[in-house]
Amino acid sequence: MLCEPCVRTHGDTRHTTRDDPALEAAVATLARFVRPGATVFYRIGSDCQPSGFELFGLAEVMHRTYLQRYCLLDPLHPSRYVQQCGSVLTLAGELPETLRGQSVYWQRFLRPHRVIDVMEVLLRDDGRIAGAFSLMRFAPDAPFSQQEIESANALAPLLEVALTASLRREPALSLRERAANAPGRAARLTHREEQIARLVRNGLSNKAIARDLALAQPTVKTHLLRMFRKLGVSSRTELIGALFH
Repeated sequence: MLCEPCVRTHGDTRHTTRDDPALEAAVATLARFVRPGATVFYRIGSDCQPSGFELFGLAEVMHRTYLQRYCLLDPLHPSRYVQQCGSVLTLAGELPETLRGQSVYWQRFLRPHRVIDVMEVLLRDDGRIAGAFSLMRFAPDAPFSQQEIESANALAPLLEVALTASLRREPALSLRERAANAPGRAARLTHREEQIARLVRNGLSNKAIARDLALAQPTVKTHLLRMFRKLGVSSRTELIGALFH
């Protein structure tokens, strides 16, 4: 069970946060009634791709591995439930135990990380699934009970109301002002550069970014080098620090 205060891991940082009270309250409520071992909140774009991840109790290295290698194999990936009518999905429902022996996602990702159950609580905004909570249980705890699934289902409409602003808010970009070559003016990124920056923030490799944006890998590298020059940084970690709160 998550304890107060909740810990958020965000990009390459890890800190206790109170900058979104509604989200913090939602996580605490789920912790009380559903008791996950870790919680991830994310937004879902019109392209059915997850973004803007907020991690509570989940190791950053596990999340980065998921994004780089296993996201598209996830049976609970948003692209697979975009037409879902209900509010709660479970691993047992989407990947029954009888099929797990043949599942790369289970054998190489969930099982090695001792994940025994996953529940997605879907959040809608104006009828569209705009975000979700991914709740995880780890061994030796038991899988989610039917009562806990019913509790999550009952909580979903309340969470939707409480998190309307969070669901609509784009992950913040905070461009630092750079004096070099343009005194007093802020370095500006193009729309494509902002897309790449957010994927870098989410832990994706150049190859994964190229796949997601339908670009060639050398093109992604060129964009990154241009962003490094604009912001006066020399690494992906420094890029994240320069752009994101």
